[in-house]
Amino acid sequence: MLSRSDILSKNELKKVRVPVPAMGGDVYVSEMSAERRDQWEQHLIGAKAKGPKIINGRAMLIVFTVVDDKGNPLFAEADIPAIGKLGAQALDPIVEQAQKLNGLGADIDDIKKN
Repeated sequence: MLSRSDILSKNELKKVRVPVPAMGGDVYVSEMSAERRDQWEQHLIGAKAKGPKIINGRAMLIVFTVVDDKGNPLFAEADIPAIGKLGAQALDPIVEQAQKLNGLGADIDDIKKN
């Protein structure tokens, strides 16, 4: 049985280096912490609640999962509109890895429905 200290000591998040050929380099994509995942979900829910506005789901996922080599977020929420204007196909490797690392897919569909 895991103890409290066993659980709380497991705070290292998985991080994967992802080639982004269309942009000529690599990025790190990280697993989200529970806190970061909650922020991401609230951002999606809040955007949907504001009405029939386009939700930049891919851009939001990139903001919440792309990190530097030390695990610090590379982007801020203010970057969502700019990232949303980038080519979707170029961003696909990042988005796919972020979904895989964070067990997303069905969750995204559920959030969109609700």
